[in-house]
Amino acid sequence: MINTNYARSRDSAGFVLFDDQDRVLLVHQTYGEKKWHIPGGIQEDTESAWDTALRECKEEINIDIDPAKIILSGMYFLPHRNAYVFIFKALEWHGTPIPDGIEIDEVRFFDVNELPTPIENFVVERIRDAKEMISPSVFFKNHHLNDFKIIK
Repeated sequence: MINTNYARSRDSAGFVLFDDQDRVLLVHQTYGEKKWHIPGGIQEDTESAWDTALRECKEEINIDIDPAKIILSGMYFLPHRNAYVFIFKALEWHGTPIPDGIEIDEVRFFDVNELPTPIENFVVERIRDAKEMISPSVFFKNHHLNDFKIIK
């Protein structure tokens, strides 16, 4: 059920990217609580979810992803924002990740079982969901604000 007490916020989208050693790429944010996160961001007007994720990866870490080589790994609803988060898994990507120096000050690969802190518990869940995908089957989850926490 959509929470009608809140105005509809913009949706967001991001990518879970793995290297050839099956490590996940994370970005360190320069703003807010300066957390580790997957590359992604807020959708712009008239932009599709995958276009948002592709644009954010290019802007934040200067990598190129072929839209034909992505799959939607999960769709998450945030009732407290009345918005959706679309997470894609890149099956193939090109370039050397370089932080933009504005929103992102560091880019690193991590073993999925040894993720850095601080990081949101929902980011950890989205990474694990993408990693455990056996076939391109999308699922939907509700992420409630009272379940949100930053792992430190």
